Amino acid sequence: MFTDMNERIAQLKLNIRYKSNWEQRLENLKNELEREKHNREQWQQQLAMEERDVERLSRLTLGALFYNMIGKKEEKISQEAEEVLLVKLKLEEAEETVQDLESEIEDLEYMLAGIRSSESDLEQLLVEKKQLIHERHPELAGKLNELTDRETEIQTNNKELIEAIRAGQSVVIDLEHAREQLGSAQDWGTWDMLGGGMISTAIKHGRIDDARSAIHSAQRSLRRFEKELTDVQRDLSIQIDIGGFLTFADFFFDGLISDWIVQGRISESLEQVNSKLEQVRRIVAELNTQQRKAESELYEVLRISSSLIETA
Repeated sequence: MFTDMNERIAQLKLNIRYKSNWEQRLENLKNELEREKHNREQWQQQLAMEERDVERLSRLTLGALFYNMIGKKEEKISQEAEEVLLVKLKLEEAEETVQDLESEIEDLEYMLAGIRSSESDLEQLLVEKKQLIHERHPELAGKLNELTDRETEIQTNNKELIEAIRAGQSVVIDLEHAREQLGSAQDWGTWDMLGGGMISTAIKHGRIDDARSAIHSAQRSLRRFEKELTDVQRDLSIQIDIGGFLTFADFFFDGLISDWIVQGRISESLEQVNSKLEQVRRIVAELNTQQRKAESELYEVLRISSSLIETA
């Protein structure tokens, strides 16, 4: 019933495989062509320089007269001429290589043009076949509908995981920046206590202000991260500890605004940032694991669905 359609599907899948290989080959060829063009340009410049040297020696300049006097002018010209010949050979080789690569690229682009639409053609053909299956095989159509529902669910979950991962990565960046600024404030604070003077005090306070700004950014990122994690936990059967996220900055500011200049409090703040950074990194790592599982499950669902359609 579906023999002709299955043969077309098989050919399109083969074309897609060719297309992938040829596109990679085309990219490599284009990169190689750029290198060879650069190589050719270098040999062209070298040839121009060598030819100028020969022409210069052939004239009756003071240098030429000097070589005449010691009997080595012709020997020098001969040596320069050999170098010109060598460079010419290298240039010709580079030019031929460029021509060969351009020809190969042209041929490959022509072949690719014939199968450029293979993915969309296959997608359309599978849609047509799926429609026929729904019309003629209701039982199989029911299985396909179940797989489609599962595919939609996994794709939604996967999207939420990706969004949560990105939000977590933003938190990591902000916390790392805050840690850097606090570390600098701590260093300058130590110098200040050792008698660094007004300059070290001013620099320390500048670093502390930078750290406060970074913590504000981290707080915004943490709020967004908490929201994304809530979405993930609502829709996926995974548990992630997000307690205490929004109390972090409150502790930081409420307890420290009046005590910024105290070195021990700066150290305490740095420990708090490091602790939160470690926690967020663990959560992001767990999210990455879940996202890879979702990708794998999605691939399997799509594989089963395609197999049912293609072998019907």
